Amino acid sequence: MDTQSITLSDGRALGFQALGDPDGSPLFFFHGTPGSRLVFSGTDPIAQIPGLRLILPERPGYGLSDPQPGRALLDWPNDVSELADYLQLDRFAVAGESGGGPHVLACAYRLASRVTKALVLSSPAPAGFKGARRGLSLGNRAGLVLGRYAPWLIRAMMRSYAKALERDPEGFVDAMAKQMAPPDRRLLESPSLRQALIRDFREAYRQGSGGQAVDGALAMTSRTWGFSLREISVPVFLWHGEDDTLVSMTMAEHLAREIPRCQARFVTGAGHLLTEAPEVITEMAEVLSRDTE
Repeated sequence: MDTQSITLSDGRALGFQALGDPDGSPLFFFHGTPGSRLVFSGTDPIAQIPGLRLILPERPGYGLSDPQPGRALLDWPNDVSELADYLQLDRFAVAGESGGGPHVLACAYRLASRVTKALVLSSPAPAGFKGARRGLSLGNRAGLVLGRYAPWLIRAMMRSYAKALERDPEGFVDAMAKQMAPPDRRLLESPSLRQALIRDFREAYRQGSGGQAVDGALAMTSRTWGFSLREISVPVFLWHGEDDTLVSMTMAEHLAREIPRCQARFVTGAGHLLTEAPEVITEMAEVLSRDTE
């Protein structure tokens, strides 16, 4: 495990972890909402893909990364570009799960000359299209409405989540599981996965819940992302569980329909936690090894 922090051009700190082969092909992987650089460890299957250099940056307000007042989704590619420069990487792939997905697509749009391919798992879409809420759990449907009309209430909810994790980590995971599909609930019976999630969430809330509140407003509940999906020119590979209740199939189908060079794979019998699915990791490894230039 190689955890570092760099100082960006505007003076903010950006934390990241590097795993895998230090001489391998670089992949920037963006954590979910909430999340941190500790989303994976060296024993996770994705970190053991042969010939892969896995770089896990933290978005503003999470872990070691300073908040960025007034940040927009399209600010994230600037941070990624600075980190790539620091690591002396000219070209690289980007990937992300859940709330990291929109940040992947922002990089694919803004950094098209540097991004070789983009991989998105369980990603939401901009919530402004008709039917965006169809198929979501009750809590997430409410989140879309509150994010638009009562963002102050969303911030209060995020603070309550951080306190709940601190008070009762196991109970926090149990409450999360109740909002998820049966395949996810079965996965969350694993003590090792539960402890990995708790570790990741604790680091995500190191500075409080502000990172999650901003992240959710930008990526999870926003009706627009500041760019058109149809303007993404980079090859995009999308995986989505057909039983996912946190991010609906309707959103996945919207992304697949709107992004010009998108190859979508809808995974039967899977929920939200696709990086726990061996077949998805195998397919990701094949995509990353493929010449798609």
